Amino acid sequence: MSIRNQLASTFMDNLIICSGLNTIVIDHTKNLKSTLKNLRDNYGFIMLLDIIAVDKSNNNKESEPKDKRFQLNYILLNMEEHFRLKVQINFNTDNNEVLPSSTDLWTNAHWCEREVWEMFGVSFGEKSEERLLTPNNLIGHPLRKDFELSLSDETVVEKDSFQRNLGLPKYKENLIENVSIGPIHPGFKGSMKMNFEVEGDYILRSKLEMGYLHRGIEKSCEQMLYGQISTMTDKLNFFSSAANSVGWCKAVEALAGIDIPDRAKALRMVICEFARVSDHAQCIASTIKATGIFEGVQIARRIVDKVAKTFYALNGSSKGNHLSTIGGLNFTLPVGWINDSLSELKQINTLCNELSFHLNRANFWKERLQTAPLNAYEAIDLGVTGPNLRSCGVNYDIRKVSPYYFYKDVDFEIPLGINGDSYDRFLVRVEEMRQSLEIISQVLDSLPSGKVKVENSEIDLNLLRFAPEKSSIYSMSEAVNGELGFYIESDGSNRPYRVKIKAPSFFSAQAFSRMLPGTRLDNCMVSLSSMNIVVGELDR
Repeated sequence: MSIRNQLASTFMDNLIICSGLNTIVIDHTKNLKSTLKNLRDNYGFIMLLDIIAVDKSNNNKESEPKDKRFQLNYILLNMEEHFRLKVQINFNTDNNEVLPSSTDLWTNAHWCEREVWEMFGVSFGEKSEERLLTPNNLIGHPLRKDFELSLSDETVVEKDSFQRNLGLPKYKENLIENVSIGPIHPGFKGSMKMNFEVEGDYILRSKLEMGYLHRGIEKSCEQMLYGQISTMTDKLNFFSSAANSVGWCKAVEALAGIDIPDRAKALRMVICEFARVSDHAQCIASTIKATGIFEGVQIARRIVDKVAKTFYALNGSSKGNHLSTIGGLNFTLPVGWINDSLSELKQINTLCNELSFHLNRANFWKERLQTAPLNAYEAIDLGVTGPNLRSCGVNYDIRKVSPYYFYKDVDFEIPLGINGDSYDRFLVRVEEMRQSLEIISQVLDSLPSGKVKVENSEIDLNLLRFAPEKSSIYSMSEAVNGELGFYIESDGSNRPYRVKIKAPSFFSAQAFSRMLPGTRLDNCMVSLSSMNIVVGELDR
């Protein structure tokens, strides 16, 4: 019996079967925890992808009780069946009701619950009531529909206070030291701060501070037209902008029921894989710099420059910004671009081999990277996806298990690690670069003809008039760092009612803090670089 039929037989009237995302609706908060535990233990939903809150005060349907202002959605994943499920509950918080925490079911729920409290004021207990992205003196909860910006004049503990954020007792004063790195550091891909408690050269405890680059993208999306939001998503992971906008456009097209031309699908695959090659090369370059072996940096930079050259020929952007648009692509292929790209692929493949040989022949390289291991159980429990998950030996890639566009028609392998340490993450990324080159070559060799943008659509694609029907959807793609998901709720207007971005770096960062105890302090930047945590994606 399929997982869908099993759920239908158990939850019956509470299960809504739909093409977007199957949903279980819970009628009361007291049933929430037991339902989640049942789904994890008996139905194999071992990974929590995200917790998404929605303020329904301006969007209540006539069939919904007006006093139930908030909606909470748990996005769960059964990795064996490749089945995603939304657990939904509507409730009100005027009576200061505290919802049951699910941190004992999934460890990564801790940051998710903190974000929900911070943005909506929905509490899961005292541990969730700590700001994660916004200043400590901010009054109110920003993603509520009635929020007005206001800051408190009272003296508050600064966000960079080590003692407050780490919350660790000081003992053995002669042996224990508190060390901080950041918020500005050349090894960071953005601004953040790492606090450590160390004994000698070894880290005992660590905590990551974030929010320094928080731009309120999700709040801004509520005021923007659907076609304008790709300019915001481009800046999530600014090393692979092309892949971010593909993920957003794919989600909006699924929401509106738009089927783009085959040529556009194929070219989106090409630009996503080029972005993957460039981002992985950038990540490896950062790791090399952290170890002090500067010769390999030049090889990695040459790979980045060659990808930038191919993007630049398309629309003048070296990172591939705004290549995709709702309904297709923003460009037509220049004359000779395919032949030039195939030529570049051969050179990039040669550079990948040169980079791998140059680094792996040095024992020092392997020794420095055998640090900060993460096992498969911990990675799944913490919601880690992408190369960081596959380096633990978990064979999970959305392009294979839930293929979109023409990924099911191309031949490529999924590289896996064993130990989940920094060295395995390096090996996985190098091999993924080679596999991406193979995908690009296959797609360009059999590129479909035709248009690159929908012309005769049932829905008006005009920027000002584009307005999907009232509905919601969760759409995901295999971005460079893992599953990039977009939850979109439409109220029928030309602006989304709610947008939630599931950023892979958000969950990798939560895992990173738990990987460091027992690691040497001088290896922390090596481990951070190997995780490829991009702060623009982390803070949003």
